[in-house]
Amino acid sequence: MLDFGLTLNKNMTDYETKFLDELKPGDEITGEIIVGEFKTVPMGKREVAEFYIIITDLKNRVKWVCEFTTPYYPETDNIYGENGGVFYNLIDSLNHVVNKTPINWQENYSVNFSRFRKTVNESVSSVTVKALQSDNSDAKTVNLQVINANIITDPEIPPPISIYDLAEEDPIILMAYAGLRNKGDRITVKNITFELKGLYDDKNITKHAYQTALRELKKVKDRG
Repeated sequence: MLDFGLTLNKNMTDYETKFLDELKPGDEITGEIIVGEFKTVPMGKREVAEFYIIITDLKNRVKWVCEFTTPYYPETDNIYGENGGVFYNLIDSLNHVVNKTPINWQENYSVNFSRFRKTVNESVSSVTVKALQSDNSDAKTVNLQVINANIITDPEIPPPISIYDLAEEDPIILMAYAGLRNKGDRITVKNITFELKGLYDDKNITKHAYQTALRELKKVKDRG
């Protein structure tokens, strides 16, 4: 049986799906946040962007599907948040919580969608949002105000690895390392690379082993 990386979870379908129009002013949601892809829809002489943000409440097993529709400018891949709108309130409050900017920091927001989506999906693990009454009396949904956000911290950078460390783990690099030692040459990434090339040219190692060893050497090179 081939392993396709499927995660088996008997509870995957147990989540109830709810939508933005089911929230009332004062309601709060806490959960994992994901920004989906957007699609463009013609509206008059211009296009608008439609996309979803899903907040998964693990505790109560509810997926909140929040739909956003904003003006879209394809030449810059930017979406636009107008003051008082649902997206404006979301991005303004998120920026306030994460970056400590003032509330209503800008009159309106022009946001690069790709960067916004990447940053949220990779750097924000969960949020708590509060439903607020919209300023627009014709609005069919509440506004969302982010009141808390959990940021994914950068992982610790592993300590530098030496050529000797690699040689202990990789027999091909060990061959090159031993060859340099026997010749009395300096042990450097450059010299190990030349030694590996010689081993490959002399057919002492395979092409696959040679290329794998070169990739391993980048661990030393990239970390200085």
